[in-house]
Amino acid sequence: MRSSTRREFIGVVTGAGFVWLGVPAPARGQSEAVARPADVGSTRRLEILPLVDWATASPELRGEAGVSYLVRTDGSTILFDVGGNLEGTDPSPLEANMQRLGVRLADIDTIVISHLHMDHVGGLSFARQGSFALGRQQVDLGGKRVVVPTAMRYPGVEPLVARTPMRLAPGVLTTGTITGALPIGPVDEQALAVRVQGRGVVLVVGCGHQGLERLLERTARLFDEPLYGIVGGLHYPVPHGRLFAGGVDVQRWATYGTAAGPSSEDVQRQIDLLAVRQPQWVSLSPHDSSDEMIELFRKTFGARYHELRVGEAQVIVAAP
Repeated sequence: MRSSTRREFIGVVTGAGFVWLGVPAPARGQSEAVARPADVGSTRRLEILPLVDWATASPELRGEAGVSYLVRTDGSTILFDVGGNLEGTDPSPLEANMQRLGVRLADIDTIVISHLHMDHVGGLSFARQGSFALGRQQVDLGGKRVVVPTAMRYPGVEPLVARTPMRLAPGVLTTGTITGALPIGPVDEQALAVRVQGRGVVLVVGCGHQGLERLLERTARLFDEPLYGIVGGLHYPVPHGRLFAGGVDVQRWATYGTAAGPSSEDVQRQIDLLAVRQPQWVSLSPHDSSDEMIELFRKTFGARYHELRVGEAQVIVAAP
């Protein structure tokens, strides 16, 4: 971690009680009883291209403890989260990686924010404003649709709040918000659920503050098809996280507070819960889960496990 980043985290930790992760607690989400949207449809092809995350496929790409994924289907191109720009650089990791990977803002029709935490909305200052940015400045989004889990704002745009599941394109739903509990307060988070023709449902997750069990329950309520895959963050900083400030394990403290938190055995039980669903595609974000927990996923799912690295597209196509 560069010294400038370390100073920022120390100031936030010691002076603001772990505002590091975001802002005042958002409004609570809807109950678990959600209506199944009609005519969800499906897509024949799903591509998930990580634009920001901890690990990169090549040294020319920039990694950080943040998330941004480009989600392409037959009918839509969605930017899911915008990273954290934790060092305040210009260009941001997202902007630099988009340029290197040939991704243009003009190609994107929808921006989805999973939850209002700094590592997903472009930094602490934007999180405090209840907003987001792709870089140090907020650019004109050109009338793009913006879908958020709780009330947010952006210049020239009126974001749509998807507290309940929302259809974004054929085969693509938001899960609606599910409220997770953290020591810093509740957080409303949504994921994407994509129905791939003949395969089943693929979840694209930001941090997983909802809890894996509740995500699986919500998916079962929305779809009759099996869970085919899950890609993204599930937030297992066990036995430690990746970011430290003033001697404090920031990710672990913000997740479990002063409590001991789960053990590796506890996480394995969660993995076993997922394994019962027999997913065929599993890819865990290293931005908020330790190498040790990623290894547990690798061992459990074997060839069904796929490394998540910036610049390395994950493609799932319809069954023949």
